[in-house]
Amino acid sequence: MEVELGNRRLKMIDGKPHIVRFSLLGVEVKSGRFTPIKFTNNSEGYKLCKILVGGRPTMFLEHRLVWKLANPNWDIWDSSPNNMIDHYNRKRDDNRLENLHIVNNQQNQWNKVVKGYCWNKKRKKWQAQI
Repeated sequence: MEVELGNRRLKMIDGKPHIVRFSLLGVEVKSGRFTPIKFTNNSEGYKLCKILVGGRPTMFLEHRLVWKLANPNWDIWDSSPNNMIDHYNRKRDDNRLENLHIVNNQQNQWNKVVKGYCWNKKRKKWQAQI
C-alpha cells in the first residue's frame, strides 16, 4: 500500500516505512525508488524521524507512520486526545502493526504500570492523583 503525506510518497516494505527520495530542489529523484526512513530514539523511547513535507521539516513518530500506511484514511495530522496510538505490549519501539491500536487519552492512561501518582517535571516531585 502506498500513501501520500503532503507531497511525499510512502510505502511499507518488509514491515518498515520507506519514502521516495527528494532532490535539493524539492522534486522526487528520477529513479522513484523507495528507501528506508532513518529513525532515531527520542528521550521517551519512541522512534522519531524528520520528513520534508511541503518544504517544511516535520517530525513523525514511527508508530504513527506505520498506522497511516496500514490505514490510509486515518488522519495523521489529528493530534487530538481521541486519536492516540497505543502499543499493546507497552514497548515504545515495537511498531509492528499488530502491536498498535487507536485509543483515546483515558484508555492510553490505563496502560500505566503504576496508577495514582506521576512525576511532576515542573516541581521535580512525585504527585498523587485521584
